[in-house]
Amino acid sequence: MIKLKDILNEAKGKDYTFEVIMPDTYNLKWTVTDSNAGEGTVAKNYDFEYQINHPDSSINGTKIKSSFVLAMSDDSTGLYTIGKDVAKYLGIPEADVKKDVDAGVESPDNAIIYGMSNIMNGGKDIYFWTNGTRLGGQAKKQGAMSAVMEQLAHEAGVHLTRKILVKMVAKGLKVNTENDKWVTHDYGAGKYNWPAIGDPGDTVDKIVSIDEETFATTCGAVVSMVTDEFFKMASKYVPNLPKLND
Repeated sequence: MIKLKDILNEAKGKDYTFEVIMPDTYNLKWTVTDSNAGEGTVAKNYDFEYQINHPDSSINGTKIKSSFVLAMSDDSTGLYTIGKDVAKYLGIPEADVKKDVDAGVESPDNAIIYGMSNIMNGGKDIYFWTNGTRLGGQAKKQGAMSAVMEQLAHEAGVHLTRKILVKMVAKGLKVNTENDKWVTHDYGAGKYNWPAIGDPGDTVDKIVSIDEETFATTCGAVVSMVTDEFFKMASKYVPNLPKLND
């Protein structure tokens, strides 16, 4: 049986480029590079090309080229260091978070922000960030693998995947994705009502424009991209987390 880690190991080059080909599902190629961030934060930039080949996807054969940042920090203040205007789109002032963190509000069992997937840098970039200390605390409660996989499924599998697909829809509609126009664009039900997940051919709700198979397949691709680096980042806070390459 061929394992995903074996595919990644074979595809990995000096430029940290990876490729996964899953017949009748998707082709995925991505490059991982260091991304600027503050002290106590590790960040990686992902540039990827993705083609969905699932026969039940309404966009079978469509190619997506995009990017995002994966990051993890010691505490919630680290989130604000991974890009510009994080606070603008997050809605939580950086000064307030810094004040609370300095006051000792955060702990392994309590975080102002546990995980987040949002936009930054004027709206052109998206990210998936995790509070490492809080993740470590959760791992002690429910187990290392369970806590890490839950966070991956929640933030990367759902929130990050949805943003990637909404940007795809926006590009198809000729909406500018180099700023935040794609975030406020009216996709059929007013501002801030993004395309929903539904069945192909659904005409009941005009906002439904991402079919479930497309979402599920893309979710799998996104999680496969970030899992290795996410485990590496998480190992600082979850010492008993298994190494994927063992």
